[in-house]
Amino acid sequence: MVAPNKRVFYRRAVRVGNSSGVLLPKAFLGHYVRVAVVSPPKNIKKDVSSILSPLFEEIIGIYLISETEEKIEILAVSTNVNKHLEKRNYFVDVVPLSVLKKSIKEKSETREKIKIAKPILNKFLLFELKKLI
Repeated sequence: MVAPNKRVFYRRAVRVGNSSGVLLPKAFLGHYVRVAVVSPPKNIKKDVSSILSPLFEEIIGIYLISETEEKIEILAVSTNVNKHLEKRNYFVDVVPLSVLKKSIKEKSETREKIKIAKPILNKFLLFELKKLI
């Protein structure tokens, strides 16, 4: 086998039927190429679970607040833990339920976050928090 060529191409995977593919120059037709995933797809539930795993005994609800390419904002409701965690592009606020209820009554910013929140864990608690708005 010939030594691999050192040329590197960065291409976005595109839809090809029910799959995805990478378009390369015609000169590569019939040659073996290596494709490496530079940025893996997001799996928010799995990623948040691994971030919050040391606190699972205290967590009673997890909610997605906002998602962009650079930042994923998560709200985790706990029994008594108050923390802010950052890992890669995940920003996780762990807030005690009592503090969150008080904040909903006093701060419009918190009310807006609860309005747009999407449940990851405990949909019923989110429904109850939305009643407080």
